[in-house]
Amino acid sequence: MLRVLGVVLALAASGCQRQSGAPEDQAAPASPTNAQREAELAAEQLAAIGGPANASQRTAFEGEFQASGSLDSLGGAEGAWELTLLEDYAQFSRPGLGEDGGVVGARDFRERGLRVVAGPLTITIKQEACTASGVELPYVADVLFEGVAYQGCARRGVAAGARPTWASVLPELMPAIDACLARAESPPVRVTFAGALEEGEVSVRLRESDGARRVCTATAAGDNARFEHLSDLDTAPGEGDPEFQRGAEQPRRAACAEQALDSSGQVLGWVIRRRC
Repeated sequence: MLRVLGVVLALAASGCQRQSGAPEDQAAPASPTNAQREAELAAEQLAAIGGPANASQRTAFEGEFQASGSLDSLGGAEGAWELTLLEDYAQFSRPGLGEDGGVVGARDFRERGLRVVAGPLTITIKQEACTASGVELPYVADVLFEGVAYQGCARRGVAAGARPTWASVLPELMPAIDACLARAESPPVRVTFAGALEEGEVSVRLRESDGARRVCTATAAGDNARFEHLSDLDTAPGEGDPEFQRGAEQPRRAACAEQALDSSGQVLGWVIRRRC
């Protein structure tokens, strides 16, 4: 009897030890992903600009914006990031890290600002005094990109010569463009528009030599290209101005064409503007 009681007590003690040590065996909480982090930051920024805007409040956030901010506070290289927000396109650039951008979606106008998604960018413009290089500007800009929040100062309007188009980030779009051009049915083909979508995909609109228009969706790496025909009424903002022609051969409208180069100076093709 004593022997049995000793075994029971030993098992009970062992069970207590395992229970008390259980937290040490549990895995540490997983770090949030970029997407989770962006969602949290976007929710905070949306709350900061209030509820839906009325007609009077909305007027303060219509039109085009330019913004910039320092990279120093992010632990990056010295320099400043820049954002150009047009009605139909947004471009985001960082020194030494290239340019990113996308087609602008519907603007969410709020009491104290606006939020808009443009390709991989989530942009918030808030009406709040902001000082940059000793100059006070009327807006604060936040850009969420790849899980990082960039904050700087903004003003309305875009300076002359600083109007990007979808072709401003052409080198980053080339893998998807080449994958789509390779499957074209009636070459030669002009790219009338290309832009980043969600989930790492790119939309490429094509005008073939027989006049047919198609939209091709592929991954940013140029995989899984899928085609759909477009009607004449289906156009994207900024489509056709400019167009892009792949290869070194000079297009017919030579006076309106400019060579497009990659970062190493290699010729990608020609950017042809509608007005020149």
